[in-house]
Amino acid sequence: MEESKKLSSQKTFKKHLIACGLFAILVIVFTVLIKTVGVGEVIISEPTGEVATSTTAQIGFSATNAAIRSSIGYSETWYKISKYAGYLVFVPVFAFAALGAYQLFKRKSFKKVDRELRLLIPFYIAVGAVYLFFEKILIINYCPVLRDGVLKTSYPSSHTLFAMCFCCSAMMITAGLLGKKRLKLAIVINAALTVLMAITVIGRFLSGVHWLTDILGGIFISCLLLFILASFLQYRPHKTKKAEEK
Repeated sequence: MEESKKLSSQKTFKKHLIACGLFAILVIVFTVLIKTVGVGEVIISEPTGEVATSTTAQIGFSATNAAIRSSIGYSETWYKISKYAGYLVFVPVFAFAALGAYQLFKRKSFKKVDRELRLLIPFYIAVGAVYLFFEKILIINYCPVLRDGVLKTSYPSSHTLFAMCFCCSAMMITAGLLGKKRLKLAIVINAALTVLMAITVIGRFLSGVHWLTDILGGIFISCLLLFILASFLQYRPHKTKKAEEK
C-alpha cells in the first residue's frame, strides 16, 4: 500500500514537471509572438473622455486586440470591482504569513514550520519578481487606456497574475492544512477563493483596461508558476534508513 502511494506520488510529480515545461514553452512563444506579430500603432486615450489627452503605442496582435477591445468598450463599474477584488486576493498572503509567523514563534524553529508554508515564501518572491520583470525590464504592451494622461504597461495583467497565483496556491495549501477532518471548511474557503479569482480576472477583462493578450499572458504565466509550486508540494525526498530508524 505504501509502495503504491509512493509510485502514484512520483507519477504525479513527473506530470507536474512536464506541465511546467509545456507552460514555460507556451509563455516564451506567446510573449515573443506578441512582441513580433501584427504589431501596429494604436491610439490610446483617457477612458472617460473628461481629459482631452491621447497618444499612440505599438501593440502586438493590434488588429485582433483592438477589435475585441472596441466591442467591449470601457466599464468604470467593472474597473472598480476588479480593482477592489484585486486587493482582496492579497488576504491569503497575509493570512499564511501570519500563520507561518505564529508557528515559528510557537515551535522556535523555521524547519518546524509546516513545509507548505515554507514553500510559499519562494513562490511569492517568484510572483513578485515576474511582475517587476515585465513592469520595469521587459515591456511588451501598454494598456488600452490612459490614467491621468499616463501610459502604463499592461502585459501580463497584474490583476490576473496575482489573483490566479495567490488564490490557486491558497487552495492547494488550504486543502493540505485542513485535511479530511475539516473538508467542508476547505470546500467553503476554496469556493470563495474561486469566485474571488474569477471576478478579478473576468472583471479586469470586461473593464476594458487590458488587451485580450494581456489576460491570456497572465493566465499562462500563472499556470507555469502554479505548476512549479505544485511540483515542489508533491515532491517528497525519500528518507534514508537511518532517518527512518530515528
